[in-house]
Amino acid sequence: MMKKYSIGLVSFFCLAAGVAMAAPTSSLQIKLPSGTKVDRQTAVYTCSAKDGNAKELLAALPENRVTVQYLNAGDISLAVLQISGQTQVFSNVIAADGAKYAAAQYIWWSKGDDALFSSATDDKALVTCRPVPKK
Repeated sequence: MMKKYSIGLVSFFCLAAGVAMAAPTSSLQIKLPSGTKVDRQTAVYTCSAKDGNAKELLAALPENRVTVQYLNAGDISLAVLQISGQTQVFSNVIAADGAKYAAAQYIWWSKGDDALFSSATDDKALVTCRPVPKK
């Protein structure tokens, strides 16, 4: 007969035996070459959709204000924002104009001060985002 152990007992036995257990984390680390400077900028936008196709896409963004963190370090360019209540890390992809980022099926494209949010699965849905004026 097999015995089942609770997580607490398994943790105790692993610690007693000197086995290191990794605790769940809520952070992410990217190792960079020594001396790489990290530039972090935060932008806040209000977003709107003009047609019905984009209403569902707009609903995936936080209501009222969308906060985006732009992280640049050497060749790495990321945009981090909430989509459907989950943190999504968008990676820079090739664009003819502006800075274009992709995560899952989503596209975040900043051009000047404005940004566009779209889905690769529906090319007709487009959300326009404008920066919130700084006080």
